[in-house]
Amino acid sequence: MNIRILELFAGIGACSRALERLGLNVYIVDAVEIDKYAIKSFNAIHNTNFATQDITNWNKDLDVDLIMHRKSLSGF
Repeated sequence: MNIRILELFAGIGACSRALERLGLNVYIVDAVEIDKYAIKSFNAIHNTNFATQDITNWNKDLDVDLIMHRKSLSGF
């Protein structure tokens, strides 16, 4: 059984990659990331084909088991 994941502020997908390295079966439903270089790296690491998208206008009607996001290191 796969865990259906939504990654917000996905970056390179470190959160879902960590779950994969723990041996969990994950299926990434969507990755929301505005940085074109980050999403390009995300796609290369996870063998996906997501496009850049802004958090204010992504498809919010998704069937997921887990929503993940990375915390900003800037403190804001």
